[in-house]
Formats: sequence, structure tokens, C-alpha cells
Amino acid sequence: GELLQLNRGSIAELMRPPSLVRLDNYGSYLQFSALAAPTFESRSGELPSRPRSLRVDFVVGRNWLITIHDQEVGYLRAFRGQDKADTETGALSAGALAASLLDWHLEGFFTEVSHIEATVDELDERILGAPSDAGLLETILSLRRRTSALRRTLMAQRSIFYGLGRPDLSRIVDGEGTGAFASLANRFERAVDEIEHTRDLSVGSFELFTSRSAQQTNDLDKALTFFTVIIGTTAAVAGLFGMNFNPPFFQSGSIGFFAVTLGLFVVGLAAWIVGKRQRWI
Repeated sequence: GELLQLNRGSIAELMRPPSLVRLDNYGSYLQFSALAAPTFESRSGELPSRPRSLRVDFVVGRNWLITIHDQEVGYLRAFRGQDKADTETGALSAGALAASLLDWHLEGFFTEVSHIEATVDELDERILGAPSDAGLLETILSLRRRTSALRRTLMAQRSIFYGLGRPDLSRIVDGEGTGAFASLANRFERAVDEIEHTRDLSVGSFELFTSRSAQQTNDLDKALTFFTVIIGTTAAVAGLFGMNFNPPFFQSGSIGFFAVTLGLFVVGLAAWIVGKRQRWI
């Protein structure tokens, strides 16, 4: 702080536990925070627990930039890893470098959206193939939770991506950085749209699940009704032969009993074959 002549309030803000995302103007530099795309800690066979989002603080001066974070940050590592030879990255201004890092920051949200969309595609296939799978509803709930956490985290940073392009901050960052921040706001809006689309996909999976469950219930009702008719017909015939009359057929003994039983079985089997061909069951 002494080396860069940071404000005491600025240092205090960096030292305190994470709070709301803010964009502060300290005259000679800007200070703001960015929350990385949330990751979920899960155990095998269990729903993901609370999402964990890594906070990175940015301090951007006229010709210097600092990032403060507690652990390794994926998009900062990816930014460094993209350079495979001598590049012109070092010629970037502090504002342009901050905009570039924030663009990589947004890429983490796009990547998470791609993972969710792939999971939704697999989930839809499972729903169509095995709608009675007990784990489907839990998977849908997990997707909704992931999407909601993703959207909530990104929208909490709206003031950062829109605020960096405001005219009152243009005197701190150079013209190159101002233009990059304007493009960054458009990319932020696209990320929000992608997450909204992903949320619609998860809702669509739930609707598909309920539709397949309803269809499965209807099929079961049709089968139960069909078999009830067969059993009812068999019971009616058996009741008919149990009437208190004494016709000659009732005197046929065991032969008549087995003949009636076989006849009822054949009728039931024929009804089952017809129902199967007509797709009633």
C-alpha cells in the first residue's frame, strides 16, 4: 500500500472478509471485485452442496494492476498459459489488461453453461429412456441449483461490467481501456442471455419429465383397465356357472371344470394378444 500510495480505506476493504461486489474510485486508481463462476462441492451419490465462488480483487492504476486472491484462480492461470512464445501482452495498458482478464473471467461462466447444456442433453435422453428412474428428479434439482447460482453470481457483478465504461472513470483508465470495457459490457449481456437460455433448458427438462411421468401413468391406467375387464369377464363367466341351477353341463364333473377353466384362459390370452397388437397395453 505504501509503495503504490493506496488509500487506507482501500487497504481495509481488501483485508476484510468478502462482502458485496463494489466498484470504488480512489482518484488515482480503481478498485473492484470479481466473483468467479461458482463450483460445486459434491460427494458421490449426493446432491451438490452449496456453490463456492472464488473472489478476486482488482486494483487498477494508470500503469499498474494488482489482483488479490486467496488461492489459484483458473482464468488467471489460463491467461498466463495462453502465451506460448514472446507476445505483446506486456505492451497492454493497465485498463486494457484488466478488461482482458475480466473477459477471461466471463469465459468461466460460458464454460459452465456448456457443461450444464451437455448435462441437460444427457438428462433428456435418460428421461425418454427410463422415466421412472428415481434419480432424475434429483438431477433436475441439481441443474436448477447450478443455473440459479450461476445467474445470481454473474448478476451480482452487473455494476462492475457496466460501471467500468462510465465517463467518470475514463480519466483513470486510458482510452484503450475505455473501449475494451465497452466491449466487455456487451459480452456480459451475452453471458446473461446464455444463462437465461440454460435456465429455460432446465425448465424444459422438468416439463419433459412430468410429461413422460404422466404418459407412463396413463399407460399404466390403460393396462390396469384392460386387465380389469378381462378379470371381470372371467369372474362373470365363473359366476354364471355358479348359479343355483342343474343343467346337464353342470353334471360333467372334472371334465367340465377343466374345460371351462381352459376356455377362460384361452379367452384371456386371446384378449391379451389383441390388446397388444392394438397397443391398448
